[in-house]
Amino acid sequence: MTIAGMEKTFIRELTALYSPEEAGSIARLVICFLCQIEHGQYFIRKNEELSEKQHLTLDDILNTLKKGVPVQYALGETEFYGLPFKVNLSVLIPRPETEELVDWILKDLKLRGDKVKSLKILDIGTGSGCIPVTLGKNLPEAEVSALDVSPGALTLAQENAILNKTEIIFIQDDILDPRPTSTRYSIITSNPPYITLTEKSQMHVNVLDHEPHLALFVPDDDPLVFYKAIANFAKSHLEAGGLLYLEINEHLGQETAALLRDEGFIHVELRQDLRDRDRMIKAQLG
Repeated sequence: MTIAGMEKTFIRELTALYSPEEAGSIARLVICFLCQIEHGQYFIRKNEELSEKQHLTLDDILNTLKKGVPVQYALGETEFYGLPFKVNLSVLIPRPETEELVDWILKDLKLRGDKVKSLKILDIGTGSGCIPVTLGKNLPEAEVSALDVSPGALTLAQENAILNKTEIIFIQDDILDPRPTSTRYSIITSNPPYITLTEKSQMHVNVLDHEPHLALFVPDDDPLVFYKAIANFAKSHLEAGGLLYLEINEHLGQETAALLRDEGFIHVELRQDLRDRDRMIKAQLG
C-alpha cells in the first residue's frame, strides 16, 4: 500500500469519531511520525510504497485510534513549544493555550531584562512537565521546580526533563494541603484543573474517556478551588514583587481576576488566547 492509500484508509476508518479534515490531519501526523517524513515532504512522497513493517505498525496505531485514544497517546509523544515530550495516560496532553502562557512568561522576562541566575520558578500541577521543562530549556541559568500530587505524572515529567536535557527540581505534594516549606520563588506558574462537571457534556469523548480526570475537573460549587489554594500558597512563597502566571477557565476570567485582587495581588492582567478567549492571567504579589 502507498502512503496516499494509507491516508485514505485512516480517513475512512476515523470519520465516525472525527471530521474528514481532522481525520486527514491525524493520518498525516501519524504517517510522518512513523515513517520519519518531514511534513514539507509529505505530498512529494505520498505515492511511495510502505514497507510491511510500516504497514503493520500503522494498522496497529489506526486500531488504537478507532477506540477514541487521542493521537498523542497512541504515538506516546507530542511537541510543545518546539520540544519533544513523552505523554501517557498519567498526564494531560499539552495544549496550544499552555504554549501561549509559556510564551508570555518568556517574553515578559526578556522585556524586563532579568538576570536569570537569580530566578527561582515553580510550576504547580506540572503533569508532563511541559511548562517547567520548556522554561528551563529557555532559561538554563534559572532554578526551576515542578510540583505534582501524582507519582506517575512526576515520573513522566522527569523523563521529559532528561529527554530535553534540563535540570528540574521535582516535588511530590498536594497544593490543596501543601507541606510547610520556607522556599520563595520569583515566579509561580500553574495550569490547574478548572473544568466544571457541568462542562463535561461539551467535551470530546476522546478527552473524557482517556485523559486523567484528576487533572481536568473541579466541582460546580467550587470551580476556583485550585486558584484559591495557589493564591494562598503564592502569598507565602513568592518573593516581594513576585509574579503569578495561570491558565484559566475561559468562562471564569473575571471571577479569577477578582479572586486574585481579593487575595491582595496587584497589576492583575487577564489575557486572551489566539481565539480571543480569556485563557490566562498574570498577577503580582503586592
